[in-house]
Amino acid sequence: KSKMTLQIHDELLFEVPPEEIDIMKSLVSEIMPNALQLRVPLKIDIKQGKNWAEME
Repeated sequence: KSKMTLQIHDELLFEVPPEEIDIMKSLVSEIMPNALQLRVPLKIDIKQGKNWAEME
């Protein structure tokens, strides 16, 4: 049910039902740092909230 709804520069915005939050956090944390082979590591920050203004 989760889906990526928006990409803005270096940010991705997902709509995630409450029952999928933990698995999506795990998947994004695992997949995104390895999405590209770079000489520098990609740092991943995950925030959640009911809307974009309430991200924690």
